[in-house]
Amino acid sequence: MYFAIFILALALTMVAIPWVLMMAQHWKLLDEPDNERKLHARATPALGGIGIMIGFLVSMMVIQGMEQYFKMGVLAICMVILTLVGLRDDLFLMKAQHKFLWQLAVALIFAGLMSHWNYSLRGFLGLQELPFAVGFALCVSSLIFFTNAYNLIDGVDGLAGTIGLWIALNMGLVSFLAGDRVFALLALAVAGSLTGFLRYNFAPAKIFMGDTGSLTIGFMLTVFALRFLTRDYYRLEPELLPLYQFAPLIVLSYLIIPIYDTLRVIIVRVLRRTSPFMAGRDHIHHELLMFGLNHKMTTIYFGFVNVLISLTALYMAYTFVRPWVILLTILLMCVLLLPTGGQKRSIWFSLVRDIIPLLQGKNRKKIGTDTPLVSFEPSQAQGQGSNTNLK
Repeated sequence: MYFAIFILALALTMVAIPWVLMMAQHWKLLDEPDNERKLHARATPALGGIGIMIGFLVSMMVIQGMEQYFKMGVLAICMVILTLVGLRDDLFLMKAQHKFLWQLAVALIFAGLMSHWNYSLRGFLGLQELPFAVGFALCVSSLIFFTNAYNLIDGVDGLAGTIGLWIALNMGLVSFLAGDRVFALLALAVAGSLTGFLRYNFAPAKIFMGDTGSLTIGFMLTVFALRFLTRDYYRLEPELLPLYQFAPLIVLSYLIIPIYDTLRVIIVRVLRRTSPFMAGRDHIHHELLMFGLNHKMTTIYFGFVNVLISLTALYMAYTFVRPWVILLTILLMCVLLLPTGGQKRSIWFSLVRDIIPLLQGKNRKKIGTDTPLVSFEPSQAQGQGSNTNLK
């Protein structure tokens, strides 16, 4: 059943996206480059989220369980609203405050209708089960923050889809281990839809995810993370005790790339005394493009870092390392492996000057010139198929 849902979502998405491509080309619904806020160099459809949602929502309808109809209805309502909001923004552009109000409304609907969920930090920071008001606030703020954080990393071909796929697969696995059949199937439906989408979005992209996809997928991934913090089933199996005891840190390790990017941008812009909400070329994927990596290499690198941090946190959890040590390790790996600035940036530049030409050595031979292939100017580091506006 699990594999069948994954394949169904994948197949539906792969069938839907060519149709979306054809309709977008016919109606000229294309994201035009402007050489200022956008990285891509050619007009490209930005409605890939429609294909993703077709694959996911149809798969959701197939997932059955009498006791789960209420939960499925709540999720369906939230997803449909966010899909329509994202579609409106992709086609006509919405003011940021209007989009935020819609996200807040959806978060309040979900938190209100799922108020029976009891959130627990499992002793992390000295907190166990949270009071209702605190849990409600955690749910609403998490849904808004991570939904937007996931939207912000949709800036390089395949990046958001790759990170989302890794998170969904892991959330599906922990849900399966906990015996939470419905959420395991939902996570696999998301994973299948993203896999089908990446067939058309990995560099060079034929279609972009757009807000139609990033808002809804970001929301769903946050729901999986929140669900992780409500389960008590792990305590029934001794071998799953670390998943229960270290759930907040394991969740953090899965979601770390979007979270780190958003917090980094906020800190950098506050220090520069500029608005954290303005568009800019200071996200972590922009930094790697400036170093000379192309879109495919950037996506692969961030995917590798996400996997490495997640597996490290999981290994430390199963060896029962102190929680603060795991948290410190996650933060240290982010600082060492992800772009920051200052002195570390100069070290990155020196390494990239040596490594990138080696990786592109075959292309240099074909071109037959001594002109360096690595450029560190933002305008020259832009790829030919980047998949969204600058956030």
